[in-house]
Amino acid sequence: MKNKSQKKQKIIVSKFGVANWLTVLRMLLMIPFIVFLSTSFGLILNGVQLSYKTNKGIVLSILYWINVAIFIIAMITDFLDGFYARKTKTVSSFGKIFDPIADKVATTLMLLFLATYNFVYIPIAILFIIRDIIVDGTRVYAIKKNIEVSANWFGKIKTILVSLALVVISIGVPFISDKSDYKYILFYFNIPLIIGLLLAWISGIIYIIKYTKGINKELLQSYTKNDSNATNKNNQDQNNNNNKSNQDSSPSPNC
Repeated sequence: MKNKSQKKQKIIVSKFGVANWLTVLRMLLMIPFIVFLSTSFGLILNGVQLSYKTNKGIVLSILYWINVAIFIIAMITDFLDGFYARKTKTVSSFGKIFDPIADKVATTLMLLFLATYNFVYIPIAILFIIRDIIVDGTRVYAIKKNIEVSANWFGKIKTILVSLALVVISIGVPFISDKSDYKYILFYFNIPLIIGLLLAWISGIIYIIKYTKGINKELLQSYTKNDSNATNKNNQDQNNNNNKSNQDSSPSPNC
């Protein structure tokens, strides 16, 4: 018990520090990412060919590689802000809410981007998005209610696995697209994402169960408090009525 309390005492609550600025940077990086993603998608819809095959594989447009570079930089900032927060033992309300949101936005956009080029299976991207909407919505509500749930290992492993898988797919798949067994190789490239998806849903279910327990506990405490206040008020009103009736029934003094 002493060790736990000592660890908690060492954690410093920071208003807005370096880790938060790295989170902001990661979110800002998604602005040009979205621009290039939208541009690529629009060009593809209009029949513009953004890639062509050669003997060495598929050659992609500069838009593709710019977004890959942006995503890699975003993942580096994610590592750095986590490293800095752990090293300095600092936490902040901003980081609790926006750090996971920034991570989800980056990975979701990269999934959609790679799905646009058919490097990632679309159902995988959709299932990731559905999971994140459910979990993050629950998390934001729980944080507003001051309900904290620590990250589980499934979620941590998933984050690392998915980030690395997206980088490997984005860099590696273009160079094997000319192979005769491309579809099979592409499946092998997507296996880490599939595993990450399973881990994501497992961690998501664990999160939701813990958040639900915390929310139910908070609601029960609130109900108990309100019920106790109502009982005290009723008792007070009853005492006041009794005192008033006693005063009315007491004989008046003789003049």
